[in-house]
Amino acid sequence: MMKRNKDKLSGNGGARSSGKVLDFVAKIACIIIAFFIWFYAMSMDVITLEKDFTVPVHFENESVLFERTGWSVLSGKESNIVVTVKGKRNLVNKITDSDIYAFVDVADVDKAGRRVLDVKVSAPTECEIVNTSVTSITPYIDKRITKNVPVSVIYKEYVISSDHHLDEPLLNIEEIAITGPESELYNVKAALAELSLGNVSGTVNTTGSLKLVDDKGATITSNYITMTTKTVNVTVRLYTMKTVPLTVGYKHGYFNDGNVKINITPAIVTLRGEPSVVEGISELKIATLDEKKFVKNSTQTVSMDIPDGVTVMGGDTSATVSVEHINTDIKQVAIDVINLTNSGGLNCELETETLNITLRGPFALLSKIDKSDITVTADMKNYASGSGITVVPVAVKLSAEFEDEVYELESYSVTVDIK
Repeated sequence: MMKRNKDKLSGNGGARSSGKVLDFVAKIACIIIAFFIWFYAMSMDVITLEKDFTVPVHFENESVLFERTGWSVLSGKESNIVVTVKGKRNLVNKITDSDIYAFVDVADVDKAGRRVLDVKVSAPTECEIVNTSVTSITPYIDKRITKNVPVSVIYKEYVISSDHHLDEPLLNIEEIAITGPESELYNVKAALAELSLGNVSGTVNTTGSLKLVDDKGATITSNYITMTTKTVNVTVRLYTMKTVPLTVGYKHGYFNDGNVKINITPAIVTLRGEPSVVEGISELKIATLDEKKFVKNSTQTVSMDIPDGVTVMGGDTSATVSVEHINTDIKQVAIDVINLTNSGGLNCELETETLNITLRGPFALLSKIDKSDITVTADMKNYASGSGITVVPVAVKLSAEFEDEVYELESYSVTVDIK
């Protein structure tokens, strides 16, 4: 009885083992069947997929456009669009951005400026293009040129003293080069800097930002125009004006209101310049007259000596000076005593026997003067190495009674034989 029970137990264990094998085989079979179903589905995939691709927009026939018109595509070459394609999933997943091609054709563009051009797109034939983010773009098409325009400056928002003025600006550049579409550059007339100077008490050095303007001063804004520089360095000087008389000086101090009439034409001038300089000028001395050279009445034209930083309004910097002698006369005196000084051991002999000296002075004094009141001296100190006949200048000195009002005219010299 016990033996039969043992046999029954043994039989149940065998059944369980056999069932496990069958389960395992069934699972393997399911996996194999599923794989073949998946493989079939993939090879015969009818599932569709839509996918977006970001691609650049290309420009075709640019060379044709340039040869025909001279124009080029100046903007839009950085454009990208999003293209949505639809197709079998297994095929769509194989597509890359480089398989999508977007382009515009510029061959037939017939007008410069911003043009609206259709974007065309091609994709692999097994896919369908279902959408594009844009259907057209507006590139700028024109001839790119460069031209020079003048730089100008205007002053804004400044405060100065009532008798002061702002001078014309001094710029580090007179013009700049601009590059861009020909149709836009045509309207540009200048590059302008507007300066806010505030309180101005002297010279101002500043930097201004340049903007492009048309012939009416209106600002021109463009993304397609470039400038060689966008700033200008400016020096703004303050100036004032002052009217002053013209005067002359005298080399020896013999001329005065009692013996000459001096007439200067023009008598006055208006000076223009830095306030610190002009305000310190009370007169403008235009010449220093050498009285000894005015033998008779004369008129001469002289150039004005204008201080730095100052100009004469009207631009004429010459004046006419006329000298008229009054209450004086001239007299010649023959001098036969001529002194040689500083001759040292120099062996020299005076060749000139008589020297005629012309004097000018008041009538009363000239009537009294004679040769005893005149000393003529030739200084030989600079002729120690000389030899032969030599011309030596002389100094003329009058006695104390006459020296303040009587003077010799022109200059004199004697002949000395140096042996």
